[in-house]
Amino acid sequence: MTDFYKVPVYELNRIKNGADFVTPDGELIPNARLTRPAEPARKYAYCSDTAFHPQIAEQIKGADLLFHEATFAQDEEARARETFHSTAAQAARMAADADVKRLVIGHFSARYEDESVLLDEARAVFPQTMLAKENLCVNVGAGGNRDF
Repeated sequence: MTDFYKVPVYELNRIKNGADFVTPDGELIPNARLTRPAEPARKYAYCSDTAFHPQIAEQIKGADLLFHEATFAQDEEARARETFHSTAAQAARMAADADVKRLVIGHFSARYEDESVLLDEARAVFPQTMLAKENLCVNVGAGGNRDF
């Protein structure tokens, strides 16, 4: 619509910030006629190379997507604590406590040739979980990926 009303380039920032436009002949063009509603904000949280700290949940509350390390399975919780890492179940608990929409787990120990044990453990706590894999691309926007 800015082309239709011949809005000069120097007026665009004002319009983006909510101002109406007045044409050279004095016609008032309401901002709503010149713009679209903004897309909702998106929030992404990243927790890696860290031991499980429940208090982080408050800081990442409501994130659209959380990446959290899941270096070990729950049966290695003591090892995770010793090495300042997290288990898959702890990552899922963080996602649930923070009320995030989706969880991607990664930073797996090399001891796991089949990471599905980590995925199953996490999904038992937080079903909207997927594994981080090489070249994984996740849409953080509305609707997100359908892989969850």
